[in-house]
Amino acid sequence: MKNRIKELFFQNKSSRQTVAKNIFWLSFSQFGGRLIRSSLIIYAARLLGASEYGLFSYVLGLSGFFMTFVDIGINPLLTREVAKYPEKQYSYFSVSLFLKIILLISTSLLIFFVAPHFSKIEGAASLIPFIALLVIFDGVREFSIAFFRAKEKMELEALVSMFTNISITVFGFLILQRSATAYDLTVTYILSAGTGAIAAIILLRKEFHKVFSSFQKRLLKPLIADALPIALVSVIGMFMLNVDIIMLGWLKTASDVGFYSSGQRIVQLLYTIPAILASSIFPALSRFVGEKNTEAVRALVEQALTATFMISLPLTIGGLVLARPIISFLYGVSYIPATLSFQILLGTLLLQFSWYFIGNLLFVYNKSLQFSKYLILGSLSNIGFNLLLIPHFGAAGAALATVFSQILYILLSWRMIKRDVYFLTLRYLPRIVFSSFLMGGFVFFLSILHLHVLLIIFIAALFYFFLLYLQKEKALLHVFGLFKRV
Repeated sequence: MKNRIKELFFQNKSSRQTVAKNIFWLSFSQFGGRLIRSSLIIYAARLLGASEYGLFSYVLGLSGFFMTFVDIGINPLLTREVAKYPEKQYSYFSVSLFLKIILLISTSLLIFFVAPHFSKIEGAASLIPFIALLVIFDGVREFSIAFFRAKEKMELEALVSMFTNISITVFGFLILQRSATAYDLTVTYILSAGTGAIAAIILLRKEFHKVFSSFQKRLLKPLIADALPIALVSVIGMFMLNVDIIMLGWLKTASDVGFYSSGQRIVQLLYTIPAILASSIFPALSRFVGEKNTEAVRALVEQALTATFMISLPLTIGGLVLARPIISFLYGVSYIPATLSFQILLGTLLLQFSWYFIGNLLFVYNKSLQFSKYLILGSLSNIGFNLLLIPHFGAAGAALATVFSQILYILLSWRMIKRDVYFLTLRYLPRIVFSSFLMGGFVFFLSILHLHVLLIIFIAALFYFFLLYLQKEKALLHVFGLFKRV
């Protein structure tokens, strides 16, 4: 039994078993870690109030924006090249680390000189040095995780992620008991994040010891050349992810940022679901593309997209009905004004769940540079929509701007990739659409009975999957088969 568990969860025996193992560990680290950290975020939002919580969220959003400049495609390239050429893993690790250090230093200087001009929010300027620290810690940790993924050692990624999130949560709760201010929480949060970077370095001590002896200068030029298209897409993508909060802080108040962030946190947690699935099948997808097995790619993409719609559609419909009680339960009645922006952001689930797989396809087909023009268009439209909508509608306007811009660049991306892989989606969705809307009506009925929101969610989930099971939905049976194997 012990050997069976070891083979299943800690070794790579076959493609199917490795995908199942990766899904398990990524689910454990992403959901488990984020749920643990979310307990701190929700507690802090309740304790600090919208204004102080808005300042804390603004700092994290600003950090996320500058994280864009720390990567420029180095992390995914490290994963791809080490997976393709394991015999050169130490050389790619060494060269990538050299580039990463240069980027960390450059970005830190950029934060010190540029970040103070981003906001008129009182108190934000004093936290700028800590933003630089957070970027450094996160940069080192994400770099290490990229190497773990190349080796398909997601169990090590799970260890680092859980250790980081537990540290942030424990120390965060302790400091809030003594001093409930955004400044103290931010400083504690960032310093605790450093423990994750230290843990990653310890796990990769063998690779770090060989940095100088394995360095090959000739790898620098091709690595940089391959990274530039990815860098352009990453910069624009991260900009779009954080520009709403930055512009809210510029055009509105910290309270508006707090209301918007409260709903955004929930939605971004749900984004973890497709991220896990997409990361788990990425090696198989890359292999099929390399083998020019278009039929296998098509089948894999159709199954993956059907599974994501099976999850995202009921989440969207159910979330729209339960938005107010969810916000009230998690953050308190003082955050009720966040309900509308939360409902609007739920509309991005249908878009972003599918986008993770479309983005992977674009990457493996080396279309990052061609795709960047659509992302640039989406970014510019996002800025334009924000300037137009935020002054009049605040957080709800920022949410609308996000939805409009995502519709624009994601639909264009679908059209581009279907020239290489003609996959179908709508033919697999009738049962899912029927079950989702029927579940939505059931949720509305349960909400009238004034049941607790968690009980409604639990009952609705059982009802939805029971409907799919009765209809013998193939996507559900595939998922059951995967979990049975795990």
